[in-house]
Amino acid sequence: MKRGSEEKNHETSLSPLPLCHRNINIPLDLTVEILKKLPAKSLVRFKCVSKCWSSIISSRKDFIESIVTRSLTQPPRDAHLIEDLYNKTDECLLVISSPCHQMTHKESVSILGTDHEYARGLFFCWSYDHQEGAIYNPTTRQSFNLPKMKHSHPGICFFGYEPLENHYKVLFIPNPVHRVEQACQVFTLGDTTAEEQWRNIQNIEYLYPFLSYRSIVSINGAIYFLSRFKVNDTTTEYKILRFDIRSEKFYNVDLPKTVTLMDLCWYYLINYQGKFGLICCHQRMEIWIMEEDAEKKTQRWSKIFFYEMEGFGNWFISNVTRAGEIVFINTPLDTSRICYYDPKRNSVRYVDLKDSYPKERDWDKGLLIRTFPDYAENTMSLY
Repeated sequence: MKRGSEEKNHETSLSPLPLCHRNINIPLDLTVEILKKLPAKSLVRFKCVSKCWSSIISSRKDFIESIVTRSLTQPPRDAHLIEDLYNKTDECLLVISSPCHQMTHKESVSILGTDHEYARGLFFCWSYDHQEGAIYNPTTRQSFNLPKMKHSHPGICFFGYEPLENHYKVLFIPNPVHRVEQACQVFTLGDTTAEEQWRNIQNIEYLYPFLSYRSIVSINGAIYFLSRFKVNDTTTEYKILRFDIRSEKFYNVDLPKTVTLMDLCWYYLINYQGKFGLICCHQRMEIWIMEEDAEKKTQRWSKIFFYEMEGFGNWFISNVTRAGEIVFINTPLDTSRICYYDPKRNSVRYVDLKDSYPKERDWDKGLLIRTFPDYAENTMSLY
């Protein structure tokens, strides 16, 4: 798949029959309700029926929201990106699995870079080496290249969704050495009214965001990320910041009283059943969940799980499902098995992706798996 393009489906299929003769008018509301009953894969094909249908399926916000919501109410499915670290190309394998069926979908896609984030059916891909970003929609098989910024100083990008205004935004944070010359910037997907595609926003001094998957999570219209602040030439502190996607402002996040700034390097930032949380698996497992009071502007932490366990240093936490299952891989590079651990029930289930990759490829040689739980279909057009 070429970046910034739409993949072509070479499978032959019967064209959809017209719903009516030319002399029969079907009310628009009824047409919308009929289309809502169709599978997402059929909707993508039926965009060619008419401009009206294409607009409803790919641009009408309430229709797209209904498709995403319907997808999330069905049996959960997880998206797995399998990346070959020894392969010089940017091709990854995307596998969709569910507890009911070991594998429901598999496709090879060309996805930019090695930093990948996910929000409501869309994947964001960022290449730090090339300073390029792209958004990919597996449902429509479209990809969209982010426009170039005026300045070319290196930095990193985060991706998130704001539900009140239904906006997908990309946050760019330049490296601290270039912070005087270039401010933090925001790009809004699908915003055709903006004079500038990238807009300057509030800046932050001496900020070193982590480049790790474990240090970023987007929840309920906010992006939480782990960063380092250079206090002086010899001292660096760890902090968690929250970026409010709607107001485009940064806020500090207070830590649990028993978690020190230096301890943060052992914690993963997670979305635990719709709430921001921290999880640590260094010699023990503990989960902290943050409760926020927007009116009082207060934060309160509670430890919901603690378990002493040896050998957790070899475990790689990939994500957390909506049901509260922690997604583990034994180490990032030497196994095709994914472990789902439910701390409340103290139960484990496994998904094996070995059959999804070419048999001639050894799993113990540089294959990296990233799991994105609760994958949703999204018919939104990226351009």
